[in-house]
Amino acid sequence: MTYSVIRVRATPGASRSGHRGNVLVVAGIAVAAWISFGRHLFGIGGDLTIIYAATLGVIFAALLVFTGLAVRRTARRGFETRAITYAFFLVSGVSGLLLGLTLPDSTPRGLQTIISGPTQPALDIAIGIANPLGVIGIATAIIALVLSIRDSRGRITLVESWGDEDDGALVDPA
Repeated sequence: MTYSVIRVRATPGASRSGHRGNVLVVAGIAVAAWISFGRHLFGIGGDLTIIYAATLGVIFAALLVFTGLAVRRTARRGFETRAITYAFFLVSGVSGLLLGLTLPDSTPRGLQTIISGPTQPALDIAIGIANPLGVIGIATAIIALVLSIRDSRGRITLVESWGDEDDGALVDPA
């Protein structure tokens, strides 16, 4: 008995357009832009914007855009993206949106966030929530990227085959 590994397509030979992957790319860019520049929409953009754009914005954009590209590649190859991949992408996106609400920025009135403004203790609470949201967002984005890359390679199935031709090679006739 021999075993071989094959990659199985969800719908053999039928590749799709990858529209979901394109939507994820746009969503990833939107989340990164929100984290980087969302405070400017509320008039509280400040000196920390460039730092957020160069660090958190770039990290979120890279992870979420590459995840979207992998999902698009998965569809074009005819494989299926698992629901857990979308779930991790969604958790990362929601964490990024909430992070944009709670990130403080340095303004002439002092530190402010979108949801708290400069008032205490809401400012301290928002800042305290921002760090875990960032960690959760980046961690789930990494997991979504890894899962989407695995999905793009297809599902692996183990196939058994029975045959005497392989058994003969193992026996020495001498």
